[in-house]
Amino acid sequence: MKQPRYVMGRLEWIMLLSLSLLWGFSFINIKISLNEIPPISLVFLRLCIAFAALFIWCLLRRKNLLLSGKNHLILMLGGFLSCAVPFSLFSWGQQHVPTSIGAIFNGCVPFFTAFLAHFWIGGSERMSNRKTIGLSAGLLGILVIIGIDNLTRLEPTNLGQLAMILACFFYAFSSIYFQKFIPRTLDKTVVTTFTLFWGGIAIAFLSIPMDGLPSLDYSPKVWFSLSILSLFSTALAYVILFRLLRRAGPSNTSLNTFIIPIVGILVGILFLDERLVLEDIVGVILIFIGVAIIQNASKLLKNIVNYKTKKSH
Repeated sequence: MKQPRYVMGRLEWIMLLSLSLLWGFSFINIKISLNEIPPISLVFLRLCIAFAALFIWCLLRRKNLLLSGKNHLILMLGGFLSCAVPFSLFSWGQQHVPTSIGAIFNGCVPFFTAFLAHFWIGGSERMSNRKTIGLSAGLLGILVIIGIDNLTRLEPTNLGQLAMILACFFYAFSSIYFQKFIPRTLDKTVVTTFTLFWGGIAIAFLSIPMDGLPSLDYSPKVWFSLSILSLFSTALAYVILFRLLRRAGPSNTSLNTFIIPIVGILVGILFLDERLVLEDIVGVILIFIGVAIIQNASKLLKNIVNYKTKKSH
């Protein structure tokens, strides 16, 4: 079977940076929205608005929206794993954790992905000495940020951090789930649309009994943040993601893991007057080192340089 030819040219870099900015800014918009919207209701509204936007997109693009019952069952579980649970954990956690720390913990996804892929996918995805070293560095970085002494204290900040780390586990788990069970023939935008739909249905069973129907009586600032979060950081981000995956491949796309925490940290510092203490900085460096080792960043960058050199000739 012929392998697809992936490239990382100017357009692909623009898409990668755009995706990283959209996801990096999601943390501040979650934080602002939480001022007036309970965390579970925020997830419900986010999923509903994002689904509506992508559904309209699919209609405009005349995509085939007819899926089999089996595929809907797969996407139902996928919506629970990739949207309902991690979105809720991140939103709840951000009540007690600074925006910059939330962005940093988002870099934990590759650690869980590498660990889970070893048992679930196997083959070339099995753990190697390189990945083991990367996991160890990343785990050490997480422990430095949380503080080893704080692990046994059930304080809101510690629980919020643990909730975000657990959300990253679900992101990693769901990515492998989709890789194994979603047919490659299905349109990825349609898959995302119904994943958001079923995620919204799942969270509704928790949101409505807990908070009732959303009041929608929010300030313009919160509506603006909610709209940006739903339409851009969720719906548009997924459209860019699947196009980038098709053009640049999964390895090049994974470079956003390095950019998102940087964006989130800068946003928190510039707009929310947050500050990183020494432990946070050391933890960020260790997490970046771990991600770089797991993703084999040196090989990725070498491939990009070789592509640009070849293109210039």
